[in-house]
Amino acid sequence: MSKTFQSGRALVIGIGEYDSLGALGSEPVYDADDLAKLLGSAKHCGYPPENVQVLRNADASRTAIVDGLKKLATDARTGDTVVVYFSGHGAQRLSGPDVGTYLCPPEFDSSRPRETGIEAEELSELLKQIPAERLLVLVDACHSGAAARVKGPAEDITKWAFGGPKLEALAQGKGRVIISASAAHENSHILGIHRNSLFTHFLLKGLQGDVDDRSDGLIRVLDLFHYLAEQVPAVRSAQNPVLTTHTQDNFPVALRKGGRLKSEEGAATVAPTASSASPREMEDLLVALYPQGPLDREIWSRAGGDVANLRVGSTGRAAWHTALRLLAQGGGGANISMHSLLTEASSEFGANPDLKRFLGTA
Repeated sequence: MSKTFQSGRALVIGIGEYDSLGALGSEPVYDADDLAKLLGSAKHCGYPPENVQVLRNADASRTAIVDGLKKLATDARTGDTVVVYFSGHGAQRLSGPDVGTYLCPPEFDSSRPRETGIEAEELSELLKQIPAERLLVLVDACHSGAAARVKGPAEDITKWAFGGPKLEALAQGKGRVIISASAAHENSHILGIHRNSLFTHFLLKGLQGDVDDRSDGLIRVLDLFHYLAEQVPAVRSAQNPVLTTHTQDNFPVALRKGGRLKSEEGAATVAPTASSASPREMEDLLVALYPQGPLDREIWSRAGGDVANLRVGSTGRAAWHTALRLLAQGGGGANISMHSLLTEASSEFGANPDLKRFLGTA
C-alpha cells in the first residue's frame, strides 16, 4: 500500500516575466513547476496533488498570491505541514515613506511598492492566519545576472533583495521556519547550467532523497536546510542559504522517496514489519490491544510519545486512527516511533502473533 503525506499543503510561486522589471528567464517557472510536481509525486514527497497550488508569471499577481495564502489559512489544520515557495524578484526600499522588504509580483512598480508588492509585514500577517504548526517558507529571490533595473531616481533607493531583519517577523510563532536562498548581502544565482536556479536545483535534489536518511522514511526541515547549506556554497561560495526560525522542532516536511527507508532501497522484498504493514492493520492491532486508545495503560507515553500532541477521539478506534496518522507524518513526540510503540506493547502482549509478525520476531 503506497504511503502519502496526507497533511501536506503547498503554495508554489514562480515569476520570470515582469511588466517593468528585468526578466529572469524561464528558470523561476521551471522552479515552481518542478517543485510542485515533486511535492505531488507518490514516489517522492507524497503530497495529495490537489493540495498543491502553482502560480506562474502573470497568474502570480499580487491578488492571486494573497488569495492563495488566504486559502491555506482556510484549508489547513493545526496538524498539517504547509510549504510556501517563491522564486522571483525581491526588493528592499531603503528610504522614503515606503521603506520595507517586498516580494515582487509581475506587476510590481517601484514607485508604488505597497500597492503592487507584498511587504514582509503584510506577508507575516497572512502567514500568521495559517493554523498549521509546521510551516516552511522558501524564498529564492534576487537572482544575479538578471537583476532588476529601474530607470530614474528609484534606482538609488531600491535594493533588489529579500532578506535581513524582516525575515525575523516571518519566523514568529510555533513551528515557523524560513529558508532563504542567500544572505541579504548576497546574490541568489541562476547559473544557466541547470534547468533551475542554483538554490532550487539543490532543493529538488534534497527532496528527491539526497537528504540524510533517519530511518523513518521522512525528510525533516532542519536536515533539509543543512543539506542546502552544504551543497549551494560548494558550487558558488558567495551564496549561502539562511535559516530563520525560533523552533527547535526538526519537523517532517515530506516523505522521502515515497516513504521508503534507505535500508529498503533496492531490496527485492521486505518482510512484514511495522514499516510495511498497512495503516489499517496497525490500527486494528492496537485497537485490539488497547481498546480505549493511545492513553490506555499509558502506552503512548511509555513508548516515548508526547500525550499533549494527541487529540482525544470519541472512541478508542478514532483516537488510534488520529494518533497513527500523526505518527506517520512525524508527529506525536520526538522519541516515539512505530517500532518503539510496538516494542513497548510487546512487553505486555509478547505472545500476540500479529505483534510478533510486525516486529519481525515471529
